[in-house]
Amino acid sequence: MIQAWMRGILLIASVYNVAWSVFLFWSPDSYIKWMTEGTQTENIWVFYQAIGISLVAIMLFMGFLKPIKFRWLIFISFLAKLLGGIAVYIFIMESQFTKKFVFHLLMNDLVWLIPLLFIVIAAFKSEKSR
Repeated sequence: MIQAWMRGILLIASVYNVAWSVFLFWSPDSYIKWMTEGTQTENIWVFYQAIGISLVAIMLFMGFLKPIKFRWLIFISFLAKLLGGIAVYIFIMESQFTKKFVFHLLMNDLVWLIPLLFIVIAAFKSEKSR
């Protein structure tokens, strides 16, 4: 059963991802400098990351509106958060590991995994019980 807090999490995650993607579109250079601690000044993959985050925001918002109907979009968003850090590590960080990258990974991806997992499980259980 989808509970009210689950829909709230989906809305908060959607708004958060919109804000994050807007930041990446407007200021990709400051993001890449911060993440790589100044070793890179630009990277085209940041643009693609911003597009992906925008898509995740849209999917999460659709999940907020109708969590049962759009449970697959919530699941895809969960996978995007799970695999997004690996993509950032390979394409943007160019396989270098910094403390700021770990902080970014924890705050932007991993913190959302547990709530999204609970929501995905509840959405699929609700569909089966119908």
